[in-house]
Amino acid sequence: MQLTYRGQSYEVSTPAVDATTTGETAMFMGRPYVRRQFAVALRQQPATLTYRGVPYAR
Repeated sequence: MQLTYRGQSYEVSTPAVDATTTGETAMFMGRPYVRRQFAVALRQQPATLTYRGVPYAR
């Protein structure tokens, strides 16, 4: 996804989220709901990071 902040464009990738039903039910504010477990894929970090146009290392 292409975003812009203060005139600088940058690319953002959203992580993939997989939801599996656990078979458990819970109550919230008097209403039952089915619980799910979420697995979030790890993101790839860019090789070089920049802050205000200045590159730095982790």
